[in-house]
Amino acid sequence: MNHINVSKGEYWTGSPTAAFDYKSAARAILPRLDATAANSERLRRLDDDAAAALRQSGLARALTPKAFGGFELSPSAHIWTCAELAHSCSAASWVLMVCVAHDYIIGRFSEECQKEVYEGDADNLLAGALAPQGTVERVGGGWRLSGRWQFGSGCDHSPWFILGARVKNPEADGYLNYHVMVPAADIEIDDTWHTLGMRGTGSKDLVAREVFVPEHRAMPTFPTFMGMSPHTDSPLYRLPVYAGLSSMLSGSVLGMAERGLKHFIERTSVRTTAHGVSKAQNANMQQRVAEASAEVAAARRLLDNMCERFDQVIAADAGPMPAAERVQFRWDAAYVVELSRRAIDRLFAASGAHGVYEGSDVYRAYRDINTACHHAVIDFDTVSGLRGQIALLGDIGENPRAAPLA
Repeated sequence: MNHINVSKGEYWTGSPTAAFDYKSAARAILPRLDATAANSERLRRLDDDAAAALRQSGLARALTPKAFGGFELSPSAHIWTCAELAHSCSAASWVLMVCVAHDYIIGRFSEECQKEVYEGDADNLLAGALAPQGTVERVGGGWRLSGRWQFGSGCDHSPWFILGARVKNPEADGYLNYHVMVPAADIEIDDTWHTLGMRGTGSKDLVAREVFVPEHRAMPTFPTFMGMSPHTDSPLYRLPVYAGLSSMLSGSVLGMAERGLKHFIERTSVRTTAHGVSKAQNANMQQRVAEASAEVAAARRLLDNMCERFDQVIAADAGPMPAAERVQFRWDAAYVVELSRRAIDRLFAASGAHGVYEGSDVYRAYRDINTACHHAVIDFDTVSGLRGQIALLGDIGENPRAAPLA
């Protein structure tokens, strides 16, 4: 391993074929993320130096295609990284999670599109919104895109956007879904991001008004998300999108819970009541810590197991993943998030009157986790339904004309 400049977090030689020590790279930038976390909250977008740290560390190219300067690692590397960065800054962890998850999809687009997006800037942070909230219609040479997309995390630092859109199915009733790549110059950012938590992610609305999208920048959603793109034979991009995305998201949320638990224990160990009685000696407080610790530890073991399974699937490179396996990844990810939410809810309820102030780390973890867990890809009711359906019925009734269910 060649360390170029450890003080700047450079843990690779600059060559796309060089080994990348992603764990050291992540740990190296934690002080910078600590220093900028409060400003990201205040700005309601990621602080500029935090974004620079993500880019300079090499972490932004973890899942970028090797052909364009990326490392094309297993999703396990990104999942671990997201959890680690969340120990310092929820927003930085989330923005990196989302943007690198988009690289996981863009690696399935045409070579011409990837060249436009990555050439000269493989460290870019690529924002967007995957839900098909907009529409496209056929025009000469491509598509015309219009619509409004919510939750464009990291949009202030992104030169391109990936967006989901619907088009009327010419052969039957209903719609087909596509995903398209659009340069930031063609998109309007509408600052709607006033929220309970995750404030520093800058997840604003993205607006397109009859934007032309060339044919090579559009991909049909169903085969692309299932790992059946004709533009790649890499095992990374043959993995299902939602199984990977949900697992990456769960890493960020678990890191927030681990941080909240750590700070709760540190604070409670020195807290006293108004009468000078130690909070640490309170049996109810001890029980809360024990239960929350067990939930967070169980979530960590489940996350580690998911990472191991991704590595095994990458090594096997056996083609499209069966529905049962895809659903299991999504269920495990949703359960990691649910365990994290339960743990932090229990701790916040016992954090006392001082726990409601902005400076409280437990309060910050509570706000961020309870906001993050509303993401559709790990919605607990939806994913538990998928898990129960495949256990009882053996399939989830996927429709190739729509986005994949899992």
